[in-house]
Amino acid sequence: MKRLRTIGLILLFPVILQANSSISDNLQKKLDTLKGPEKVRLLIKISRQNRDKSVYDCKILNRKAFEIAKKDSDKDLMGLADKSMGVNYFYWGDMKSAFQYFKSGLSYYRQSKNKKGQSNCLNDIGLVYEAWANFDSAAHYYKASYNIEKELKNLEGEATSLINMGNIDYYRKNYQGSLKDYFLALQNFSQINDKQGKAMSYNSLAIIYTQLGDYNKALKYLRKAKDIYVASNDNMRLSRVLNNMADIYSDHLKEYQKAKILYEKVLKIKTELGMKEGIALVKSNLGVLYGHLGILSTAMKYLDESKGIYQEIGDKTGLCMIYQNKGKLLLDAGYNQKALKAFQKSLAISKKIGLKNYIINNYQGIFKCYAALGNYKNFIKYYNLFEQSRDTITSKLEKLRVEELEAKYQIDTLLERSRNLEKEKRKNDLQIKRYHIILIGLSLLVVLLILSFFLFQRAKAESKKYRVKK
Repeated sequence: MKRLRTIGLILLFPVILQANSSISDNLQKKLDTLKGPEKVRLLIKISRQNRDKSVYDCKILNRKAFEIAKKDSDKDLMGLADKSMGVNYFYWGDMKSAFQYFKSGLSYYRQSKNKKGQSNCLNDIGLVYEAWANFDSAAHYYKASYNIEKELKNLEGEATSLINMGNIDYYRKNYQGSLKDYFLALQNFSQINDKQGKAMSYNSLAIIYTQLGDYNKALKYLRKAKDIYVASNDNMRLSRVLNNMADIYSDHLKEYQKAKILYEKVLKIKTELGMKEGIALVKSNLGVLYGHLGILSTAMKYLDESKGIYQEIGDKTGLCMIYQNKGKLLLDAGYNQKALKAFQKSLAISKKIGLKNYIINNYQGIFKCYAALGNYKNFIKYYNLFEQSRDTITSKLEKLRVEELEAKYQIDTLLERSRNLEKEKRKNDLQIKRYHIILIGLSLLVVLLILSFFLFQRAKAESKKYRVKK
């Protein structure tokens, strides 16, 4: 099983991390000649370039930029400096510090009334909540960012928010909602001819089609994304797309040799880029792959290497995934006691950080272990926990279906009432028309009677005059 935030495939988040580049002497010389806002922006740029070279220099340069902006009371640049520092911490995996800097940047941008800066910080805060698997909060901040981009009529910003909102629907298993968001994002990116954005949309669409079981369509979109990243020499994003293709070949199509070749390419790219979390994930994937091939020693070797990296960077979700993957492989190989311990470790972590899918799968793994070990008391206990967890999810889904049916019934009732009122209106209109015709007829009759009476009186008077003359 892949980690919760990358179930089945890796989502290509709108990346807030820029590509690395070396510091040039020209930049250093230019820095000495600049003052004010120009100097602040260049300090932030150099700080970002030091992110992978020297954490100390990165922090010092950013702090200098912030102090100059603060001295000039430039809230806009203070917001930019803090947002940039938040990106650095996000890149280093320190989500707590990243969150604090993004919130601080948002505050300064609000003071300077910089809408675009506010939107960027809201988006980045959403990314932190997403990394914490707090999807409700992430959705709130992504939506807030989207609303600002909509207000600014920024198609690129709207599309970025749509991708993030689609990711949250993906985690909630609202695949239709995800497809809608991803296609809208693709439409926006296509309109402004943003190839990187189109590639990101293709990858996201592939993830949903994989979940829906349409693997050919998923691979079609992944190849579209791959072509763009190869043409732009974007190895970081290319590695993610290749990893997603490998997942399909390994987990669904059972074409393990194709998957192995792709995973090894991904591992090579991740290693060259020094991306620890990416290296850990692909090693976990290779471990699962070798498990499918029945080579348990190699599978465990890759999983242990992955576990070591996740422990180093403090990624609890990754550790939860590794222990669960170990449990499954050991259980399949008949090492029931070792499998039980692995599932128990995964369960402890998943309960602590609230990963519901992992909790349910761990209950299932544990009751299978107890069944294999002949411990029927604990088998019944964890089987019941597994069923209760599944029932809870099922009941929630059933409640949603009931609410949909109720809503549909209310709508149908309103439509029926509307149709009845329309019939009644047409009937009344016809009756009114009849009344109008009768009224017009009576009016004409009255006019004719009056005219006849007038003519009769006049004729009578003429006749009288004629008799007198005679």
